[in-house]
Amino acid sequence: MYIWYSIICGILLTALPLPVPEIVRVYSDGSDIYDFGVWKMNVEWRDNFPNGNKPEPVTYDAEIFHTEQMQLVHKETLKDPMGTHQWSWTSPLPLQCTSHSVRLRTRHQSHTSDWTPLYTLKGACTFNIYPKDYVARVGEGIVFCCILKTESRAGFSHPPFTIQISNRTYITEPVRRDDVSDTGGFDVLCNQTGATYFIGYAPDDQNLTCETRDLNSVECHWIPGKTGKSRMFNVQYKVNGRYTELFDQCVLDDSVDKGVMNWTLIAKNSLGEKMISDVADPKHRVRLKAPTITSAVLVHARNATLEWQWDEKSKLNSFPMICQVEVNGHTVQETFNGSGLKSLVLTDLQPFTGYSARVRCGSYEHFYKWGDWSTLNTFSTKEDIPEAVDMWMQILNGHTYVVWKSLTANQSHGIITGYELLLGSTTDEPKEHISKATNEHCHKVSAKRAEGDYFMFIFAKNSAGISPPSKITIPNLQSGTNSDLYILHTCIDCMESDGHKHFIYYLIYFADGGIIPDHISGLNDSFSISWDPSPNSSCGYVVDWFPTYSTEQCAVKWMKISSGVSNATIYSDFENGVKYTLSVYACTSGAPQLLQRREGYVKELAPVGKVQNLTAEQHGKDIKLSWKDMHEEEKKGFILGYNVYYMHSSEDQKYDILSMFSLPSVSLKQVFCVQNACYIFIRHMLDVLFLLFTQNVSYFISVSGINS
Repeated sequence: MYIWYSIICGILLTALPLPVPEIVRVYSDGSDIYDFGVWKMNVEWRDNFPNGNKPEPVTYDAEIFHTEQMQLVHKETLKDPMGTHQWSWTSPLPLQCTSHSVRLRTRHQSHTSDWTPLYTLKGACTFNIYPKDYVARVGEGIVFCCILKTESRAGFSHPPFTIQISNRTYITEPVRRDDVSDTGGFDVLCNQTGATYFIGYAPDDQNLTCETRDLNSVECHWIPGKTGKSRMFNVQYKVNGRYTELFDQCVLDDSVDKGVMNWTLIAKNSLGEKMISDVADPKHRVRLKAPTITSAVLVHARNATLEWQWDEKSKLNSFPMICQVEVNGHTVQETFNGSGLKSLVLTDLQPFTGYSARVRCGSYEHFYKWGDWSTLNTFSTKEDIPEAVDMWMQILNGHTYVVWKSLTANQSHGIITGYELLLGSTTDEPKEHISKATNEHCHKVSAKRAEGDYFMFIFAKNSAGISPPSKITIPNLQSGTNSDLYILHTCIDCMESDGHKHFIYYLIYFADGGIIPDHISGLNDSFSISWDPSPNSSCGYVVDWFPTYSTEQCAVKWMKISSGVSNATIYSDFENGVKYTLSVYACTSGAPQLLQRREGYVKELAPVGKVQNLTAEQHGKDIKLSWKDMHEEEKKGFILGYNVYYMHSSEDQKYDILSMFSLPSVSLKQVFCVQNACYIFIRHMLDVLFLLFTQNVSYFISVSGINS
């Protein structure tokens, strides 16, 4: 009986018209005390079913209009809310722009009730623009409205306000910006009034990472996202519910002995919020703060000890750690480890050198990251004895000179205070001691009459002591027992008995005969020279060079070559047009042995001198020409021959060249003529030329040298 009653009641309810709901209240959401604009409209109603007999399911149709033009702007079917009948709608433009009217009806299956009367939420009445100080995301569309004064309606035209939605209200198409506004925002104007809006981003912070720096607390840091330039986009941060004033990090006074921990960051601004998390065991994420480095202690010539301290509040005194040191901007490959490490020893340092060093450390057991670098500590190592001096010798005009190079900063190991020389022979005692100042790098060896070769030791001095000795063996030039070719140089302004100037080569000869210098040509401001390996070489080779015609003492320069190498390219302060003599020596247990001598120019130039004392003697139809050679320094290259020019004295014309008389510059040639043909030969340094000329005719004649 009860079942049939329920069915009959249900049929009667559905057959009856549905009751019209009653709108109780329509209001905007929130208080707009600054009149910037509100968008959300709230509606509350009652359904008016008698005696609580309400069929299931029931929905409600809602429609919203712009009141003045009754333009439908939104419709929606609402589910039956449980409890209070309430619904909120967000308008695409501020509710102040125009009045909005809402109506409802009840719906059950295919049946609907009548609509409620329109319930109107009035818009603003005064001249204004909405919204104001609006905050929007980049790319978001914003609709602005301009409410006109009554007297301003006629003929209104003010882009971008082009769409009329009521008698006094015009709106824009959605305004979009793809760029972030500056601190002052963007402006929109209408009839001499305006509104400002701001464009930015909601928080988009990334990579929350929490770690410990001192085993006492946890430091969390993250990468802030871009928001905007205006304070309207300021972000508020909370980590595990605790606010932080910093925008990229915070410190939590949490114990690190809890094992795995969770951290959550919430970043929030006026456009939204972002939540990111991190999970880790802080003891596996140790990134130590910078230690406080103290002055370097126990500084020696080649090592130094660095010391530092940790924060007294930290728990690092027994913490196993690994440390790294940077010296003069370069990280040392070796690492150092220990519990609560507070010092290390730097080795392989250069003496008398300034250094700057800093230290950083990390966890030894669970290495995560290197900690922060300490501040730089500067110190200088002490002096050490100098390295051995690079020495050589030169024989010039029959005199022997021992020369040596200045030590570089890396070789001197301190401030050089002078040099000590020790000269002796292989047969005599005692030895001769000689002191030299720091600016001296040459010593003339006095001639000796004793038999045997001489040796010279040289030592460099600084405050730490003297260098290891350098030694060179010098042949005894006075004894006449050594016939080996050792060193070549030239004697300038030596004269022969015939009164002519000659350039005499001083040679000490090998037992197997003399060595005549070969020509060598330079390339790219250098000389390349090679030689046959010598079986007598026990300590490599020496290549030296000097300007061939220089009389300057100790002008020789040299380089030492390792054993097994038989070539060298020499770069030096070579000058174009200057002849240089290059020699190769084998380094032996005794005196060095000359292997090769070359002469040449790094680059030849045209001669700048003239032949001297050109004379002509006529013998019948023959004229004998004689001249002296130009100075060697003026040749600027190898002289290949001479050009003879002549001109009739009665004619005003250029010289003619007798090209057949381009003469090879070689020694001891003769001159003879057969019939009318003259054969021309030259005597070295005294050039003689016979030419055949016509009698009773005057000639002007000149001679010039030619080279390559």
